[in-house]
Amino acid sequence: MRKTLLAGLVPVVLLPACGGSDDAPSNAYAQRPAFLAAEPQRIDFDGRTAGLVTGNAADLPALLAYAAPAGEPTAATLRTLQIQASYAGLDDLSAGGGFGVYFGVLDPRANQGSEYIAVSDDGSGRQNVTMAVQVPSHFDPARPCIVTATSSGSRGIYAEVPTVGEWALGKGCAVAYTDKGTGVGVHDLDRDRAYATDGSLVAAGQRQDLVFNANLLGDDLAAYRAAFPNRFAVKQLHSRQNPEKDWGAYTLQSIKVALYVLNQRFPQAGFTPKNTLVIASSISNGGGAALRAAEQDTEGLIGGVAVSEPQVNLPDDAGLTVRRGDVVVPVAGRPLFDYFTFANLYQPCATQAPAIRDGTAFVAAPLATARCAALAQHGLVVGATLDAQATDALARLRAYGWEPESDRLHDSHYGFEFTNLVAMSYASAYARAAVTEPLCGYSVGGVGATTPGTPAEAALKSFWGTGSGLPAGPITIVNDQAVGGPAKDTVSVSASTGRADYNVDGALCLRRLMTGAAVGRTPISAAEQAVAARVRTGLAEVRVTGNLRGKPAIIVQGRADTLLPVNHAARPYAALNRRADAASDLRYYEVTDANHFDALVTFYPRVMVPLLVYGRRSLELMHSRLTTGAALPPSQVVRATARASAAATLSDAQLPPIAATPAAADTISVGPGTIAVPD
Repeated sequence: MRKTLLAGLVPVVLLPACGGSDDAPSNAYAQRPAFLAAEPQRIDFDGRTAGLVTGNAADLPALLAYAAPAGEPTAATLRTLQIQASYAGLDDLSAGGGFGVYFGVLDPRANQGSEYIAVSDDGSGRQNVTMAVQVPSHFDPARPCIVTATSSGSRGIYAEVPTVGEWALGKGCAVAYTDKGTGVGVHDLDRDRAYATDGSLVAAGQRQDLVFNANLLGDDLAAYRAAFPNRFAVKQLHSRQNPEKDWGAYTLQSIKVALYVLNQRFPQAGFTPKNTLVIASSISNGGGAALRAAEQDTEGLIGGVAVSEPQVNLPDDAGLTVRRGDVVVPVAGRPLFDYFTFANLYQPCATQAPAIRDGTAFVAAPLATARCAALAQHGLVVGATLDAQATDALARLRAYGWEPESDRLHDSHYGFEFTNLVAMSYASAYARAAVTEPLCGYSVGGVGATTPGTPAEAALKSFWGTGSGLPAGPITIVNDQAVGGPAKDTVSVSASTGRADYNVDGALCLRRLMTGAAVGRTPISAAEQAVAARVRTGLAEVRVTGNLRGKPAIIVQGRADTLLPVNHAARPYAALNRRADAASDLRYYEVTDANHFDALVTFYPRVMVPLLVYGRRSLELMHSRLTTGAALPPSQVVRATARASAAATLSDAQLPPIAATPAAADTISVGPGTIAVPD
């Protein structure tokens, strides 16, 4: 069995196996990787009473309706809940949204097979990166394929079952998952409990086999517990490892685990990167991890890349030019922490702009109005009236890289706390701050009768299954510097204004940690400058290079993406790649009327199309590229169209194909360091 690289632009072609491989006797990929803490644990699923995709539910409808039985949740129940939460959090499950037609269609063979769970660690118990490999019943060792599905956001190991896993398993491919060192790693400090890798909430002590154990970090937790009761440590925020720097490495590790598992399962096959098709895929920061894996792939593990809405941190001062139509985008290619701390200041106020506030549903108008007044007080917006201040805030967001198509989405992104949650979380991660060092006065507390309080026990015990890996549900962001004492961040009273204004003081502080300078009329302290330097160090560790080593790659992103604006993500990355990669073979497909969160589309005035459809189409294109040599369509704008309302049914009319030969008015031009996207 051989995989052959042909000359020129002809892609990798897989030739049928001939009953084994001469690589097998010395196959390093048949040896257990040294980074694994122990042998992967196998669980078999019959696909009827329990499944790779459906957990301990019979089919997808049963999974979506699954309710955990009363009492202590079992590992199987928690696994099912995490898959269910991933479907609910990442897919459009509305009646007419395409589920069961364009996605959410499960081949019974894909639900039957084996799952292998393993943990990557350096021996300290501080990393404990969860890995999983799923092998469907119809995996064909004569045509082996692996698809990576690195978790998006900070989610657990099963995050990408609905976005990538379901498709890959249907193709008969093994799926390589990793939580990339984030996952639902939460430590209940008061009660000294944390989650085991199977989701059970257990006594922490000095155990080294937990998703995350703050006791292993050497911090003075006793003093912190006494001074700040009802607080929680969260892995991505408080592991002091900046796990994002290793997301690409962990994705590569997941491929090696998959090769090892397959070699154990089919010992005569001799699977290696030379004879196994491997597609690196995922969405959001899982997609960014796939790109970084391809950049770091010195062993030739990856054959091609197909990602959606990737989170990438471009180099500073990269000198990239991004055009939309005839206009050069003035601010593009900024790192995530930069544009998130900017949005964290301006988004709530911008939602009150007269042009868009009629659709405001998630931001509290009194708090947003108070934020506008606070920004004016601090010299960050102009205008003597709310209308003028909010209009100015919206204009500043547009000038900083958000497209006009995002205007009405700022409301949900701030109202659901995506913006402030990411801003405070990544500040802590990049600075490698301990839980005992709450930056800008932010901590994580339990939700109780008062905040912080003692969260409901049942909610905590199921949180590994229902949580996203960041503060939500039974835990929340706390403003320790609020007037009157610690309070839930969003309703706290700011010391500088004496108002409940969505904690403008915290937002200003986070922005200072990004800029390393005064923001508006608020100076930066020496202590903040020191932390800002640590943040810059952490940011330097997560930058992309753009060099995909000539691998064929597809990036898909929605033009209305408000979480990761196209001008800071896919557009400049494509330009960087063309400059950094002499053998560049990247295609970029920008989809109109598509955004970052398919699960939220029915909440918006325009019911946008699910980007997931185009993510799957890109996977099909990449699979054909690697197996048949089919050419990838040129980079292009795909003119998808929103539904008239949530009552309408998604149809082919809203979802045009990725054109083999796009019209000139739809063609995206990419040159070394430049990209031009049609209106």
